[in-house]
Order: sequence, then C-alpha cells, then structure tokens
Amino acid sequence: MRPLLVLEDTTRPPWRLFSAFGVEWHATRWAWAAPVFWLALGWMVAWAESAARGAVGGDSPVGPPGVALAGLTYGVLLWLTNAVHTLGHVVASRVAGTSMDAVVLTSTRDVTVYRGAKRDVAEWIRVVRSLGGPLANALIGLAALAVAAPWLRMLGVFNLCIAAWTLAPVPTMDGWIVWRWVFRRKARLTP
Repeated sequence: MRPLLVLEDTTRPPWRLFSAFGVEWHATRWAWAAPVFWLALGWMVAWAESAARGAVGGDSPVGPPGVALAGLTYGVLLWLTNAVHTLGHVVASRVAGTSMDAVVLTSTRDVTVYRGAKRDVAEWIRVVRSLGGPLANALIGLAALAVAAPWLRMLGVFNLCIAAWTLAPVPTMDGWIVWRWVFRRKARLTP
C-alpha cells in the first residue's frame, strides 16, 4: 500500500543520496519537487491567514508582498516540520533497538522504510517507532510556542498540527499502528 500523500513509488528509489544516523537516504525521481510542494503549501496557509484576518478586521493588514514573504517562510517552516518528524522516527527506531533501513525523500513527504517481515518485529517496537515522529513534532512544537518570536510560534503550531494529524487512525500513518495496538491491548485486558 502506498503511503498517504505520496504520489510516486517508494519501493525502488533510483537515487541513493547518502548515509546518516545509520540510515540510507534515497530519493525518488520527483523528490526535486518537494520544495515546490512545501512552498505552495506555505503560500496557501499564508493566503488563508490573510483572508481570515481580512474577514475578522475588514481589511487584511498584510498586502500581497507580505503574504508572499509569509508564504515563503511558512513553506520553510513546514519543510522543517517534516524533517523533525523524520528524525523523530530515526531516533525512536534506535531507542526501540531496531534501526531504520532507509528514508526515501519524495515530492511530498519523507517515507521511512523498515525491511523484513512485520511478524518478526514485536508490536511494541512498531509502536515506539511510530510514536517517534509525532513525539518529536510535539516536543519541538511546545518548545517553539514558548518563544515570543511569531515565526517560531508558527513553527510550534505547524509541529503540533502535524503531531496530531499523523496520530490519526488512518492506514499507512503512525496513528494506525498506535491505535491498533491500544485497541488490541484493551480487548485482551477486557474480560
């Protein structure tokens, strides 16, 4: 099953980029489009923010150049949020004692790869690895919200939103593994 929001095949990425943190980093043919994706998403957020301010206060205090600059900044912050999430998974896999095999950069988001049969890995290990990305986003998000700088607060909001979103019980997302484990455990404990 293809990961959510990933448009290309990640099973055989054509480019090996480098090795870092004990993980091989690869890229798909369309990975070059990722900055365009993140900038477009940032500009959509900036436009929506400007429109909301205009609806509340009558006129938006930020003109088109301000919206464009905010969109550029938001795009970079969203990309950093994606990187934090990926690095959280890398750290969590090491904590769980099973290293990640690869990270595949795509046109939309990073995909973490664990090879081998799932039945050979304990379910609690999969849960720990799955919690790594959302937990990293939540920690960075809370830390960034504590800072007075508006751009860092926006980084905090983005990280907290991604942490919550990726914990949704949707197939191929972190929440699918976590919530499935919670409900299975609850069923085993219920008489």
